[in-house]
Amino acid sequence: MKTIEYPLMATYISRKDVDDIMRPILQAALPKAAIQKRFPRKLVFGSLGFQGFGLHHPSNSQLIEHLQAIVTHSHRDSPSHDLHLQNMELVRCYIGSEQPFWDLPYQLHGHLAPKGWIHFTWEELSATNLSLRGPLATVPSNQESDVFIMDELVRRDWPDKSLQVLNPVRLHLGITLLSQCCNAVGTHTHPDIW
Repeated sequence: MKTIEYPLMATYISRKDVDDIMRPILQAALPKAAIQKRFPRKLVFGSLGFQGFGLHHPSNSQLIEHLQAIVTHSHRDSPSHDLHLQNMELVRCYIGSEQPFWDLPYQLHGHLAPKGWIHFTWEELSATNLSLRGPLATVPSNQESDVFIMDELVRRDWPDKSLQVLNPVRLHLGITLLSQCCNAVGTHTHPDIW
């Protein structure tokens, strides 16, 4: 298992793909340990306290490795710190929300983020009861009653396809807040909007 666990911090392999990788391994290894090869996987990966075998599912190990890397490198001056921070800022820009994306429901906002290591970690984290108070600054509001455009569109239940069409335009214009594209009377102020 250590050979499989070693590269997990650098990868983002889905749980389905990990199960596909583990299936032939377990079918070959379990009989060698005098265990029936179709033994329930919940017990194989279950803890010893619940009569399981105490093996860690590689997907769980992968998520733990990702979270440890984010927390560990957030306080160090290292290339990994810079990569994590830049990728988190990229996801934050694409999401365009007032809140840190770790706190947002992945089901509503995840389709806006670019695919990658941070996106995958957020997706896997959202399927658990864990939370991360990550090292990520948020965009400050310019005005007292300003509105984050993407937050408002998600709140109004805009379809995912519409948001995916609108988001590249918003990113191209460099707009996150309503005050960046119009004034209090509703006329546009952004030079690229006609």
